[in-house]
Parts: sequence; C-alpha cells; structure tokens
Amino acid sequence: MDQREGDWSARLKALERNIQRQRTVAVICLCIGLLLGGLASAAATALSAQAPRPGDVLTVRGLVVVDDKGVERVRIGAPLPDPVVNGRRVPRQGVVSGMLIYDADGDERGGYVTEEHGDAMLTLDAKGRQQTIFIANRDGGANLSVWSGNNRNDNYVSVQAVPNPLIEIKQGANRRVFTAAAGN
Repeated sequence: MDQREGDWSARLKALERNIQRQRTVAVICLCIGLLLGGLASAAATALSAQAPRPGDVLTVRGLVVVDDKGVERVRIGAPLPDPVVNGRRVPRQGVVSGMLIYDADGDERGGYVTEEHGDAMLTLDAKGRQQTIFIANRDGGANLSVWSGNNRNDNYVSVQAVPNPLIEIKQGANRRVFTAAAGN
C-alpha cells in the first residue's frame, strides 16, 4: 500500500498544482475581462457623448415660430424668404440664410444672417425700414450703420473699418467724416 499511497500522493499533488494554475489563469482572465469591459464602457460613453443620439439633432431647411394668433414671429431658414414690409413681401437685395424676427403684425424687424458671398449681418429694423446694420465682412473687418428718421440719407452714423477706418456722421445738410489721417 505504500507504493499506492505514494502514487496517489503524487497524483494528488499534481492535481492540486493543476487546480492552482487554473485558478491563476481564471483570475488573470477575470482581470483582463474587467479591464476590457471598463475600456469598452469608457469608449462607448465617449462615443455616445460625441455622436448624436436619435432625437438629439433635428435637420430641417426651415423652422417657423408663430405666436398664439398664428402670426409668424421667428423664422430660421436656409435660404430665407423675401422680407414682409407693411404686410407685403418685397424683394430682398440678395439671398440670405439665418434667423429673422417679426413683429406682431408679421412684418420683418431684423435678423442675424449670412449672405451668399459670406458676409454675416445683424440688422434691426423700424416699422417699414432698416435702422441698423452691423456687417462682419467675410475677408475681415466690419462696418456699422445707424439711421434715424424716414430718409436714410438725412440722419445717420456710419463706422467703417475697411478699407480705411472712418466714422461718418450726417444730420440734414451737415456731414462730418473722421479718419485716422493726420490733421483730421
């Protein structure tokens, strides 16, 4: 029996070593699985934060917001329609895209738009006529004009950054231009 016990003892030790190796391999596989799972979860979270989910992004050519009476008050579009002035559509000077605002009568009162050549404009209008325009030129520089009264040529202030900086002020027949030139 001593021979058998030694044989059994050797076999038992071999089985114990085998079980220990399997446990070590299982623990290593578990750690690798947890690590890979964590990385996959982090990657999925990062990707989902960057990529829009269904319902997060709305793609349209235009959006119209109306008030409780059904009057158009805000329009976002590409391109935008001709302006409404005193209840009638009149031709726009060029194609624009962006956002327009309207008064309670449905007349256009201003907007933030880009025109077809790339200039960006912010305008605020009185009833029936433009009162201010701020233009950021596509190639750099900016211009600002403000008018008062019914005739745009009577009362205005204009600040021009390009091609030569100047400020022009006109009130009736009086006109002054200020530049950075010496002696001006």
